[in-house]
Amino acid sequence: MKKVPREKKKATLSFSITALLVLVAFIALMLTVANAPVVVVMLFAWVVLVPFALYLGYGLDDIEKSGYELIKAAVGLLALMVAIGAMISIWLCAGTVPTLIYWGLELLSPKMFLVVAFIVTSVVSLPTGTSWGTVSTVGVAMMGVGLGLGLPPGVVAGAIISGAYFGDKFSPISDAPIMVSSVCGMPLWDHIRHMSVTTSIAWVLSAIAYMILGARFANTALDVASINDLLTSLDSLFNIGIITIIPMALVLVLLILQVSAFWSILAGSIVGALVSIFYQGFTLAEVTAFMNTGFSIQSDNAILSSLLNRGGMTSMYELVAVIIGSLGLGGILKGTGMLDVLITSMSKSLKNVRSLTIVTTIACFITTAMVGTYYFCQTFVGTLMTPLYKKAGLKPENPGRIINDISNCLVAFIPWNVGAIYMSTQLGVPIKDFIPYIFFSIFLIVLDVLFGVLGINVKRYTPEEMAAFEKEEAAEITAAN
Repeated sequence: MKKVPREKKKATLSFSITALLVLVAFIALMLTVANAPVVVVMLFAWVVLVPFALYLGYGLDDIEKSGYELIKAAVGLLALMVAIGAMISIWLCAGTVPTLIYWGLELLSPKMFLVVAFIVTSVVSLPTGTSWGTVSTVGVAMMGVGLGLGLPPGVVAGAIISGAYFGDKFSPISDAPIMVSSVCGMPLWDHIRHMSVTTSIAWVLSAIAYMILGARFANTALDVASINDLLTSLDSLFNIGIITIIPMALVLVLLILQVSAFWSILAGSIVGALVSIFYQGFTLAEVTAFMNTGFSIQSDNAILSSLLNRGGMTSMYELVAVIIGSLGLGGILKGTGMLDVLITSMSKSLKNVRSLTIVTTIACFITTAMVGTYYFCQTFVGTLMTPLYKKAGLKPENPGRIINDISNCLVAFIPWNVGAIYMSTQLGVPIKDFIPYIFFSIFLIVLDVLFGVLGINVKRYTPEEMAAFEKEEAAEITAAN
């Protein structure tokens, strides 16, 4: 017997808002009250939307298919993330990351401590793509030296956190740029390139600010015991030298030449494996095992062990699951028409880059403050705002930059956010003490808003591209009817 299609209702604005509020409440309660893992919450949040979709006349098969639509478009990105996990472990066993840490620590001097602490944590966070890992390792070491110098704990912590978030929000192997580029529907390298203008300005301004702030401590004697311990441990575990930088340099050159991120990273991993075998002395079996489960090495220095033992393809599986769950939510909202109703309603009043920037910023602040993870902010705001920018003739790089920066950098300013609590716990500094000194995040958020409001560095579609979009939209409407 042939199955008769169910008659579908059109979602109203009030209905769509109600569904969205219920979804937000579920995610917020599960993450904050139940303390459930984000990977579980984002997947089971699909179930929350099922009653709303059923009411509109969509069957379970329709809901599932809608959820898969956005996920299918991100398959290449998911493959890239697994490749990145392998590359991280390769950069560790090849000595790439250890060499960067070693050279960074050698830059320390009493006069330039704050700016050097900022530079060192920036250097470590860029190739590793993690703020938490940077703070809990090199950041802890920098904190010990800063306190030994008699510097205010809040000032030292601010410099460390600033450098840590530089790589977290800007590195092509960090989860934030990867997530945002996927949700907003743009190539990862285009996203990184567009962010580079505000990011570089904020970084330079931060370095100058820490240099000025640290000038008062120029005559203080430096206690280098903890730093020397790290240097000695690194020197005993790895061959430190320029050869170890080749894998990273190759990846950067290929990306600049606009070779796809996937092939660039695979090339860097292959070269890194050769360096690991012929320069560091690891066997092929060890290197391939590291690529799968992560780099592992024994060290008497606890801080160093924590920094080095990470990476691997398996380390990316949880984030892949989070992205699948998040994109599925967006697909269901879009496939059932609820997202389109919200977009159509908002597009009537949001028609220029200034108003879009303000609303995007406010949405990022609210969602980041409300939910203890930036994944929800990136998924929700990216899914909602990107089509509005498109209707205004603006490319996804514009909302992507704001969403990436604010959702990532704001977490350290919110006392109840897990990111701020983590930084405070690891560095032993009250949140209120380091908030005023996270210069990089402060400068970056201000620059993002100013650039958007003033229309600086705005990426626009050509008239031909807009005409093609309108034709596609008209075809979709005709097909739906």
